[in-house]
Amino acid sequence: MTVFCYSVVPPLVSRLCKDERARFKNLSMGKRGIPFLSDETKGNEDLWKWAYQIVYTRGFETNNGSGDFCIAPMADMFNHATETNIELAYDEYGNCYAQTTQDVPANSPLCMSYGDPTNPSFLLSRYGFLDQSSPATFCKILPKHVSEEMKNLGYAHNTMLFYKDTGDVSEQVWDILLYMALGETDQAAQQQFYQAHMNGDYATKQSVHEQYYPLTVSKLVDHIDTFLGDLDDLQRKGEHGGQVAMDDHPRLPLIMRHNEFVRNTFLAVRSQY
Repeated sequence: MTVFCYSVVPPLVSRLCKDERARFKNLSMGKRGIPFLSDETKGNEDLWKWAYQIVYTRGFETNNGSGDFCIAPMADMFNHATETNIELAYDEYGNCYAQTTQDVPANSPLCMSYGDPTNPSFLLSRYGFLDQSSPATFCKILPKHVSEEMKNLGYAHNTMLFYKDTGDVSEQVWDILLYMALGETDQAAQQQFYQAHMNGDYATKQSVHEQYYPLTVSKLVDHIDTFLGDLDDLQRKGEHGGQVAMDDHPRLPLIMRHNEFVRNTFLAVRSQY
């Protein structure tokens, strides 16, 4: 991605993409200390980029509890899908076995998961594609500080979800929105709500939700409307950049499709309120 590309994606995606670039830069700096590589190899930046991308995008952590990272011939060719039809297993010698989990018609792709199917932003930043089959996306609520109490309530990028097709909102989003709102207005009620959650007191927790439901909905709607406004700004900036210098930003069309995917998901949720 170019510096301009970072400026036309939402903050979380921008951060993930910058993290990916930082990993490569760290590797590039570390190669100087590898004694068995020639100076010519160390200085071949294109070769390093190719090798890094091959290992990083075709390798995966094994699921046998060893924590090993491997590139399994043929298995590294499987596609990604939200609904997979392949499972991988390993024997005691490290051999990798792939088995279908359902009937797969001839000429159909064999698919595994490259990561959390509810995080298309991760797939975009690491693998460079948009998975439009993702059922949901992170709600983009990014507090300046995520406390331990918020984590205990379920704050995480793979749980704070907006659902694309139904417009549903995950329970964790409602919990965090209410917790944050009460922190601004009624800290005693905030602690009552938090302790009810921690103690498994569903009745009390639900009672607090019902009492403050209008407040929570208003916070949800404000967040969605603000974020959609930010997406409009990114859209205009991206369109202008494409008109001026599309050849300088080859990933821009993909980025704009990603932003549109997020927009449609947010609009689905907004339509419910």
